[in-house]
Amino acid sequence: MNYTYLLEEVSLSMVSIVGRKSAYLGELYKMGFNIPKGFIVSSRGVNEAIKDLDDEIRGILSSVNLNDTTDLEKKSEMIKNMIIMSKLPEEMEKEIYERFSQLGSKYVAVRATATSPLSGASFAGEYETDLFVTQENLIPSIKRVIASYFNPRAIAYRILTHNEAGMAIFVQTMINPVSAGTAFSIHPITEEPDYVFIESSFGLGESVTRGMVTPDQYIVSKATRSLVSKRISEKVIKLTYDFEDRKIKSVELSKEEASAESLSDNDAIRIANMVIAVENIFKRNINIEWAMEDKKVYLLEVRGIRRLYPEF
Repeated sequence: MNYTYLLEEVSLSMVSIVGRKSAYLGELYKMGFNIPKGFIVSSRGVNEAIKDLDDEIRGILSSVNLNDTTDLEKKSEMIKNMIIMSKLPEEMEKEIYERFSQLGSKYVAVRATATSPLSGASFAGEYETDLFVTQENLIPSIKRVIASYFNPRAIAYRILTHNEAGMAIFVQTMINPVSAGTAFSIHPITEEPDYVFIESSFGLGESVTRGMVTPDQYIVSKATRSLVSKRISEKVIKLTYDFEDRKIKSVELSKEEASAESLSDNDAIRIANMVIAVENIFKRNINIEWAMEDKKVYLLEVRGIRRLYPEF
């Protein structure tokens, strides 16, 4: 049994096997988009990893009281600890380490990716993401992300909706960005379709996606591929990886740094061109996450804008 797939081996027809995030990025990777290399532990692999715990997990879940937050949290922790303390099949571990060595990177990001074709709610529950994971911590990280399938919110959602969509695990070369953020092929509030709307800040993009800063905003015309407006915010902090302490830190910026532009006008246009190209491929409005490292723009994630295209 193959537990894993390289990013270049996956396609849109494999959402139920490799997850939505991986499937879309795999399709774009093969088209030449600048996407960090990676591999996926398939949904079958994830199921195999916890197969020996199935009966015990079902037994615990059968008695969950969703009206009792303490009971839900207690049973969630029981299941998660069982998974974290378990051992992956030997062949799976071997295959994962082989795939890791093929990436040629010391650090990777480990993320969950939903295997449902629906966006948004099917992935409710805030599954874990680990950044700057080394080979030494790779297997514990994968188990931690698998365990997050049983976070309290995720358990409650699946019980209430009878939605048993699974997960795959996406392991990807880690980008250590100078700046990062999101971009929309349609204005996220006004739904104006003629412009690309970019949000940007210094350091890791989580500061933007988690609302930790007021990001810089750039608006690029699709017709002229030119910058039509920008608003530079005081960004106060940036998230960065401390290689000595081996953890992500929030670093306070000086007033001068905080007020500096996190993107050049030209880089904003480069990001907009990427957004327009992806939108043209999928023929629908999209939202991406991007990051800049060594003057290269990387595409990290692509999603449909849920309100307009719930099926993406």
